[in-house]
Amino acid sequence: MLRNPKQWQFLKKTAELGKTPHALLFYGQGGIGKRALALEFIKLLNCEADKLEARPCLTCRACKDIEKNAHPDLTIIEPEEGKEIKIVQVRDLQNNLSLKPYSAPFKAALIDKAHLLNQEAQSAFLKILEEPRGNSLFVLISEYPEMLLPTILSRVERLRFYASPSSEKSKGEKEAIAEIIKLSRENLLTRFQYAKTLADGSADPKGILDIWLSYFRETLLSVINGKPGDYSVIKLKKILKAIQNISFLISTTNVNQRLALEILMLEL
Repeated sequence: MLRNPKQWQFLKKTAELGKTPHALLFYGQGGIGKRALALEFIKLLNCEADKLEARPCLTCRACKDIEKNAHPDLTIIEPEEGKEIKIVQVRDLQNNLSLKPYSAPFKAALIDKAHLLNQEAQSAFLKILEEPRGNSLFVLISEYPEMLLPTILSRVERLRFYASPSSEKSKGEKEAIAEIIKLSRENLLTRFQYAKTLADGSADPKGILDIWLSYFRETLLSVINGKPGDYSVIKLKKILKAIQNISFLISTTNVNQRLALEILMLEL
């Protein structure tokens, strides 16, 4: 079963009415299925099944090629070395779009972590949006849409994604939540030691921060709804803001991760 059913129903309706936007922006916190849903939608639009309600069938050649990232009319752009999307990648996309579709009715481009388009790349991509060549569909995915040029934001249909508090958590998520609960009760020295271990270790600090962000959002909603907790609403908002800021810095800059995480430890 697909996550984000409301967004999926909206997208299916646009396809059914023949009113799919030229460019879409999927935004919201990381790890909640934005990219997966984008690929499912591109499958639906390219699927060879006759009836829309049967799409995506997941068995035709188009669906299989998209799943394997091998479809000739789909371009996926991601940050190089996890840090930046460069202008050369956008120019390659522009060249690709100048060619006729090989087997699909249109060319599709998925830009993951679109907020990491550097300034030159954003300017080049804006020109593509302003002067599209042939039939094309753009899906941008971002946790920080405010980093995109206002002129880009004005040319995309925005679709917000939310974490589901009722979804079953994985073992890793449960462990990360247990860790932050334990840390909140430890002294500052222990918290700082954890920050050093996390920054220097093999774990993904950004992924752990995303889990903590989701946990504290759920906690905030519980407290607002009258359930007693260890934190006040004001304190929870400060923690959430600190996590968001640190997650942003880790994603987009070469910030000293240990120092950034120590700032969060001070807020607990």
